[in-house]
Amino acid sequence: MATLRDKIWLWGQIPGGHHSPDYYKLSLIPKENKMTPTEGLEFFGIDKLCRVKLGKEPGYSFFDDPWLGEPAKQICLSLIGAGSAVPKDDMDAILTLAKDDPRIVSAVMDDFYGSERMEVFTPEVLRGYRERLHTALDRPLELWSVIYEHDLDKPMQSRAVEFDLTTFWTWYGNSYPQRDEHIKQLREKFIGDGRLMLGVYLYDYGNRCQLSDDMMRLQLDYVGEKLASGEIEGAILCSNCVADIGLASVPITLDWLDQLEKMKC
Repeated sequence: MATLRDKIWLWGQIPGGHHSPDYYKLSLIPKENKMTPTEGLEFFGIDKLCRVKLGKEPGYSFFDDPWLGEPAKQICLSLIGAGSAVPKDDMDAILTLAKDDPRIVSAVMDDFYGSERMEVFTPEVLRGYRERLHTALDRPLELWSVIYEHDLDKPMQSRAVEFDLTTFWTWYGNSYPQRDEHIKQLREKFIGDGRLMLGVYLYDYGNRCQLSDDMMRLQLDYVGEKLASGEIEGAILCSNCVADIGLASVPITLDWLDQLEKMKC
């Protein structure tokens, strides 16, 4: 029986990837991050993985990735990685791997709406990416994007419509109470009734601090409500890179996942 827990993905990145350099002040939490994306899936009891490159992985190839095996049953690979990564696409690798691995279902463009990346990835380039993903194999792959609440004032409509699905992330924890308004803006200005997932942060990266218990529960309650109503297709936990360092948000998230498992899709 399918449950709402089945709609949860993990944002999987290299262990220690959020700690160095210490931009997010995670050094204030002394425990070392060693959890891999594979271990993250097992820890959270989920089986869908977004494997996204970071800038500290120059030249890294998905062909050599040790974290694309079990227990992942569905995989999304980064077409371009996080903002610190070189903005070179991994299209050829994704298509080659997906040809023999039906678990690979999509490609995501992370941190896409910075000015430098928008200059490179024009609407025409994005349209070409989507067409190639849809037609290169005997099954279509999807093209996903990442949008943050602080992107909503940017001129991105002509690009946003080229994606099959949008993942929306609230970077600053104190912005969670405004999520309804932000999603309203997202739909009215950019994606209309397009398909949507929500990101779930275990740490307040925008303010570089831990999320309070109340703010974490507010975030999770909101996402759970939207999952139950069918307004979103899924949610993505970020990430294995902070799941084993002692954050109070983690056991709260585990309890929430257990509640989702009791709810039918």
